[in-house]
Amino acid sequence: MVDTLTVHLSRGELHEVEPATADFETSGRFEVAFVNHGRAAHVHVHPDDALARGVRVAETNLFVETDSRRVVGVEVPDGPRPLRGALAFSAGYGAGEATVDVGLVEDSDPDLPVDETLAEPAPADDAGSPLEGVLSAESLPVLGLGAVALVLAVGAALAIGDAVVVAGALAVLAGVAVALYSLLGD
Repeated sequence: MVDTLTVHLSRGELHEVEPATADFETSGRFEVAFVNHGRAAHVHVHPDDALARGVRVAETNLFVETDSRRVVGVEVPDGPRPLRGALAFSAGYGAGEATVDVGLVEDSDPDLPVDETLAEPAPADDAGSPLEGVLSAESLPVLGLGAVALVLAVGAALAIGDAVVVAGALAVLAGVAVALYSLLGD
């Protein structure tokens, strides 16, 4: 939704400029709606130096027909926030003037709906693979050393064939199993 700043022209007397508010805040693009209650008028829109850093008025010199309404867009590109400045209006080549203080604020109401469920922690996902903890960057060196030890122990047991070597290979196998259990437990 685009915010609108309404400025009345010639409501009481010719070339009178009367903003609907003296202070206007917005978080993004907005419009200035000129409502002319009298004869046609030339209107000039000018942001002061502070506000000119944060806005671009689509049309700064315009003509508003008799008893009509004219809307001018004001773009607010990404830039410093908060930013405050003034938007000056003059009608009838300076015969009537007015200023509105404009504040550009952070968007406090994004288009994304937010509810109370975002404040609660997400439920734990137990559907993950049991190997997720094992295949982390910290556990890969341990797994590599365990695999090398297991290959050496099995190779020695097969090559030598002695009962003591087979018992040692079984001890290495038990050590690797304990290490895997430890990794899966974290």
